Amino acid sequence: MSELTIVIPSRSEEFLTNTIQDILLHREAETEIIAVLDGAWAVTPIPMHKDLTVIYHPKSRGQRGATNDAVRIAKSKYIMKCDAHCAFDQGFDVKMLDAFKE
Repeated sequence: MSELTIVIPSRSEEFLTNTIQDILLHREAETEIIAVLDGAWAVTPIPMHKDLTVIYHPKSRGQRGATNDAVRIAKSKYIMKCDAHCAFDQGFDVKMLDAFKE
């Protein structure tokens, strides 16, 4: 079980796939990712990965509804929400988890 879940609500986000790939490239823990496609498919195809879950809402529920749906299925102790157009530092997840233990 992972300690951190990253929730990404999105609607027609151009950089969602880049954000997911950046998280997968720079994470160092078993960080779970849940992307919510709220009322629209991703602009570019999202790669399949064992630590990635994609939720699709055919009709938009809004950012709060999308976030809440992702949080309901999260399997970790900590949850982080981010936008669908972000970049991350190498080991960002381990650094965050270490800070939580202090």
